[in-house]
Amino acid sequence: MPSPFSIFSRSSTTKETPIPFKDYYTNWFNTLKNTLLPLLHHSLSSSPSTPTLLSSHLHLILHHLLSYYESLDLAVTTNSNNLPYLLYPSWRNSLEIPFLFLGDLHPYVFTNLLRSFLDEADNDEDTDNDRQVLVFDRPCQVVMAWKDPSKHLIIKIEQIERGLRLMVPALLDRVKKTQSGFVGKVAEEWVNCEGKEKMDVSEAMKAEMEELVSVFLDANRLRRSVISEIVGALNVYQGALFLEGLAQFLVGFQDKNLLREFERCKTPVSERVGLSL
Repeated sequence: MPSPFSIFSRSSTTKETPIPFKDYYTNWFNTLKNTLLPLLHHSLSSSPSTPTLLSSHLHLILHHLLSYYESLDLAVTTNSNNLPYLLYPSWRNSLEIPFLFLGDLHPYVFTNLLRSFLDEADNDEDTDNDRQVLVFDRPCQVVMAWKDPSKHLIIKIEQIERGLRLMVPALLDRVKKTQSGFVGKVAEEWVNCEGKEKMDVSEAMKAEMEELVSVFLDANRLRRSVISEIVGALNVYQGALFLEGLAQFLVGFQDKNLLREFERCKTPVSERVGLSL
């Protein structure tokens, strides 16, 4: 099957060589894992922590994350036939698939990750009196970043969460309506076919594809918006910790031992027993 992704290309003196989107994602992921995440981690662990340098590395990762969604948009707007490959990405493994929403991470992942920092801060408060020794491997500003979050921040987080609870069901509803409309048009064409050898569903397919592309673009826009709003509401230390956590979450999906264990759990018990004999 020829690659549907011809929009990503390398410049050369003679011609441009298309890059499959899967290869683009591999390059994007390796840059995140091997370059940007270590830079941010080092900035968070350095003592004293320099806010200017930390902010610079924070925005490098933020730009890198947002650029991926912009690339997804470019792939589907350049050629709508790319949409099926983007909605069901072959570059995502079985561990990632349950977390996907219209082709990429569910936006709830971002707010749930954010909430995990708040919950951890609450748990730390509950156990502070029981601790005899505290060992910090990071500067005090980083360790205490989530201590006593402001009321303004809590309100902003709740606003983002409310927006998601409205937008996510609306996107799913649009997908269902599009699919239902397509089935209805095909059924109508089937009736009107009256024994003809061929049935023309091109118009129905075109209308469905246009709406699905629109939904896909809106889902990416929502992801970009949520990430940007979260980082915009946080101070530099909170924002850096949030993006570090998100990057580690993405990198963790590629952990071979974790993926192997996940695949083993998916294997029926009878087969696992047979393999062990």
